[in-house]
Amino acid sequence: MREFAITIEYEEGVDPLMDVFIDHPEMHSRTTNCHVSGDSMWRVDRIAGPETALERIEDVYLSTQHCNECVGSRHCHTDWEHELIESHHSRRTFYTYRPTIGDCCSIPQLACIFLREGFVCAVERRSNQYHWRFLMREGGDPSGLYEAIQDELRDGLSVSFQQIQQPTHWADEGVSLAELPNEQREAVETAVRMGYYKTPRDASMADIADELSIPHSTLQYRLQEAESWIIGCFVSKSMSADGNWSLQCDKLPS
Repeated sequence: MREFAITIEYEEGVDPLMDVFIDHPEMHSRTTNCHVSGDSMWRVDRIAGPETALERIEDVYLSTQHCNECVGSRHCHTDWEHELIESHHSRRTFYTYRPTIGDCCSIPQLACIFLREGFVCAVERRSNQYHWRFLMREGGDPSGLYEAIQDELRDGLSVSFQQIQQPTHWADEGVSLAELPNEQREAVETAVRMGYYKTPRDASMADIADELSIPHSTLQYRLQEAESWIIGCFVSKSMSADGNWSLQCDKLPS
């Protein structure tokens, strides 16, 4: 298996969807599922940010006048089906289906051509960047994909390519408590069960220490170690503001 990343950067004013992310750099979009074949494409995108920006995103995203995927200058003649499947004051989740590939120049369409069957991808939008990370079988042509994007790219967009040495952290983009040492996992699960993380708290650290029959200082250490790892993992899953892609959590606490 081989891993690489492609990042498209947008100037302000060239894409109405990315303009919202540029205006609100605190916004973040993650594609939770993306599937593409020679005939069609379907995906689920989750976008988080301030409510006023999400309302603007919704108007652009669901519009039939704009292709959210096109990176080329040619007009896309294919039909898109968009559906809002979750609406919350801090996030929106969209389902997209494209029944035909047609002449639309998009990264998933070109990936289907150059990477062949079997590739998977992780996709994010933040600020002025649209970032794709690919895991592909041997035999695909990532250089061909990059060159095809370069050839089709419209004015105001630029593309960069990053070759990644070893495939990393594709099993689960989330944080699993099962990965914690057993004593730390038990401390976190007990704290949650007893309401330690509620506001206001239903239990004190002393209550949890008594429940687990361990000293207060031992519980405090286990929770601090576990919380540090959980938060570190959560933050490291996102693309940083300068475009660097963090692929792994820090080493598990001992």
